[in-house]
Amino acid sequence: MIINNDLVNISAKLSTELLIGKKLLRNMPLKGFVCKQCGNCCLNLSDAYSTCVDEKDIEMWEQAGRSDILACVASIPIGEGSFVYDIWFNSTTGAEAQRCPWLRKLPKMNKYVCRIHDVKPRHCREYPKSLKHARKTGCKGFD
Repeated sequence: MIINNDLVNISAKLSTELLIGKKLLRNMPLKGFVCKQCGNCCLNLSDAYSTCVDEKDIEMWEQAGRSDILACVASIPIGEGSFVYDIWFNSTTGAEAQRCPWLRKLPKMNKYVCRIHDVKPRHCREYPKSLKHARKTGCKGFD
């Protein structure tokens, strides 16, 4: 019986270490990736502009005083004080964005910049998730 408990403890510890490792890897830049500022991720991928963000993104924007960003977020109650934070909405009309509202084309260039780069949502910071994901979604960052 002691052996079984030891195995359970070892298994739990390894599972925790694997989760920590996955989080660390997820936050590391992909080898060989260089953003070309093509804008494809923000222009063509619906999960760039028609998705949800988590509480950490909301807290980051609140702490940064970014009421302009928060005005484009719909807080949808899902019960017991929990919310889903749906992005991006026109703060005047309430209409859902058809592309990322923070993306701007540079004048006389075929390049784009993110106007909220320093505080962009986690799913944007983590794009692309892999070389396969980049290729599948048309990202030019590995060309």
